Amino acid sequence: MVMPMCTTGKDDMFEASPWNFTKYSEECHRKYNVYPRPDGAGVEYGGDRLHAASNIVFSNGLLDPWAGGGILNSISKSVTAVVIIDAAHHLDLMPSTPHDPQSVIAARNIHKQNIDKWIREFRQERKNRQ
Repeated sequence: MVMPMCTTGKDDMFEASPWNFTKYSEECHRKYNVYPRPDGAGVEYGGDRLHAASNIVFSNGLLDPWAGGGILNSISKSVTAVVIIDAAHHLDLMPSTPHDPQSVIAARNIHKQNIDKWIREFRQERKNRQ
């Protein structure tokens, strides 16, 4: 699975290391005797072909190096993406602190609204079946 990792040396604490798929591919072949498929994760896990799914929120902090492999666009009304520009890995799922950025507070509110909506819809469907 290809998960691009790069650093600028300016906006992070690491030495500059730009993303180079060719170099990455050759290194994989040298180590594991396989060439990676850039679209492998999407093919294996369905990518954005989740139209039959429901009640999922994909939450992505763009400061997270894994965000490049995330679902960044909503698929349907019940399979949505929440993109948090100034957060990283799972910050919106951690306990709140006074230092939380507004974007994380907003993301948490979206999560709460979705969960509340799903519970109400479930209860209504259950009531309708009785």
